Amino acid sequence: MTPNRMNLRHRIPHPASPHGLLTLLFLPLLSTACDRPYDGPPVTEHDSAGVRILEAHVPVWTDSTAWTLDPEPVLDLHALGTTDAYTFFRIRGMRRLPDGSLAIVNSGTHEIRLFSAPGDHIMSLGGQGEGPGEFGNLQRIEVLGDSILALDYDGDVAVFGPVPDAVLVRTMRLPHGSIHSLHSLEDGTLAVEAVMSIPPPADPGIVRTPNALLRLDLEGALLDSIGRTAGSEEYTDNLSFSGTPLFPRASLVDGHGGRIYYGSADLMEVRELGPDGALLRVLRIPEYPLELTDEQVEAERQARFGSVPAMLRQAIEAMPAPATRPAYRDMLVDPTGAIWLRPFDGASEGGTPLDWQVLASDGTWLGGVTVPTNVRLWEIGMDEALGSWIDGSGQQHPLVLRLRRSGVGG
Repeated sequence: MTPNRMNLRHRIPHPASPHGLLTLLFLPLLSTACDRPYDGPPVTEHDSAGVRILEAHVPVWTDSTAWTLDPEPVLDLHALGTTDAYTFFRIRGMRRLPDGSLAIVNSGTHEIRLFSAPGDHIMSLGGQGEGPGEFGNLQRIEVLGDSILALDYDGDVAVFGPVPDAVLVRTMRLPHGSIHSLHSLEDGTLAVEAVMSIPPPADPGIVRTPNALLRLDLEGALLDSIGRTAGSEEYTDNLSFSGTPLFPRASLVDGHGGRIYYGSADLMEVRELGPDGALLRVLRIPEYPLELTDEQVEAERQARFGSVPAMLRQAIEAMPAPATRPAYRDMLVDPTGAIWLRPFDGASEGGTPLDWQVLASDGTWLGGVTVPTNVRLWEIGMDEALGSWIDGSGQQHPLVLRLRRSGVGG
């Protein structure tokens, strides 16, 4: 067995039934009040003020047509070497480059590490510092042709290219301070989600500060403000405490094919925008169950107690109990335009595989793809998924997982 196909079945848990979670979660959804299976069309469509609304009612995959991820990685970069280049901390991204190499955002060292397709370390870019091509808080990368755009939290962007040489070409300062995400569009422009500043509420509670959607040129100059996202929720007691509430909602943005995909996570819904911010389509699963029980909320509260000093317990006890959970916590758009949504699991609910829900580009709810425990996906390709796995000792493993598209939606 070659090193890049090491058997990790004993380290990455693999569920006995890859669709067990999907079956348990949606069994009530697939029946009516009369306990009869849903027999309408999988997707219905209507128009609202010129915007297409696509509503998916049932997943269409069967055991023979569902996509699957192989539980054994094709590549585990941490397992291939013993040097510092193969030790990873705070991975914030992983991308396949046009020449087949892999770029890993290792924010623990503020580096972009480049590896060949078989897993040989080619070079490391960046590092901590204030000089050109260095970072104070490396956030993410975006691939633009044969170049890499690296985003620092303060809005500085370093452009490295072309791959495979990946020399520093230039740096630019984006026009709006703190940038949450950066996406290239096919028309030669960039879409960014910029953090806005809004005064805290007068009374204790949860505040959700909107973020700005901006369109920039490839030099970083502002072309237009094209909208807002809902941003992230934060709880404050207006005295001495502010922090993440129970089951917090956060907006997500991705780009594909010249389109911007945005979701607030309030509902199982994603909005497709044009590069000018115009709303083109809404894709949603209207009956997706999000209700929380009192027991689930209390378990989440108890999980918080174990990670904070005793002096903050009172603030956590005062946090409001949400009635519903966020619909998802991650969103990725694959090369076919299918939207992958990672269901939200709280701090008290981890430790099990997750079925990422997939909406095809035509709005069809395909079903769930089981992702192994503690694996976060960063990019979906046609026949692979790039992700990182945290093992029992806390070590991070950048992985390439084989994706099998068999049947519907493939």
